[in-house]
Amino acid sequence: MKTWLIASLLISVLACPQLWAQGEAVTARLAGTVLDSDEAPVPLARITLTSPEAGLSRQVLTSNDGSYTFTALVPGRYELRIEKEGFATYVQSDVELTVGQSAMLNPKLEVGALHEVIEVTTGALLLNAGNANIGAEVSVKQVVELPLNIRNVYNLVELSSGVNNNTEYQGLT
Repeated sequence: MKTWLIASLLISVLACPQLWAQGEAVTARLAGTVLDSDEAPVPLARITLTSPEAGLSRQVLTSNDGSYTFTALVPGRYELRIEKEGFATYVQSDVELTVGQSAMLNPKLEVGALHEVIEVTTGALLLNAGNANIGAEVSVKQVVELPLNIRNVYNLVELSSGVNNNTEYQGLT
């Protein structure tokens, strides 16, 4: 009994890092630095990241160098809201995060009253400076409706941008 308990505990401990790595592969990350109009960092700004689709809301304060990080985010559309006394409220809607993405967004705050809101409606360029990983989501509709070569689910990988299959299929006929 004691040997079984030790073996199961050892297996659990060794399996944990692999499970954490799998969890990171299906989530997204958003980071950046909040700057003012003179390119100086804005410390202790309150940043709220909201996903109306998922009903999620998370909040952080920027550090002394103006940086912030949101980790383990569910892929989807978000709204980024930044508030700091002496600055106009910054709102960036339609921030889209995909599976495995590590995006960077560096918003600039304008001097103004707290009740003043500057809303950014165009899609901001999300820079993926952390790695070169590309992820994509395949919807249930795509899985059901797309013709797959002998129902090989690995062909769904070709739906992702940047994927090229230069080999001919060598399957059964």
